[in-house]
Amino acid sequence: MITPNKVVPLSASVLGHLTHVLKAGPDPARLVDLFHQVGEKFESIDQFLLALDVLFVLDRLTVDFGSEEVIYAS
Repeated sequence: MITPNKVVPLSASVLGHLTHVLKAGPDPARLVDLFHQVGEKFESIDQFLLALDVLFVLDRLTVDFGSEEVIYAS
């Protein structure tokens, strides 16, 4: 679930999971390493990728597909 509501608490929504990815920064990290670092906090890789999408839209990180690194905004 993307947003919290009456049934889904903030901690179970993607908005609640964004902090896990942000706390792993600010140093660039390979996608695989980042997932190994925070993956246990997500129910599936889909939730992890959705969190990356939301952070990308919010301009908090970018992904360099050439080097497979997540680069955090300063």
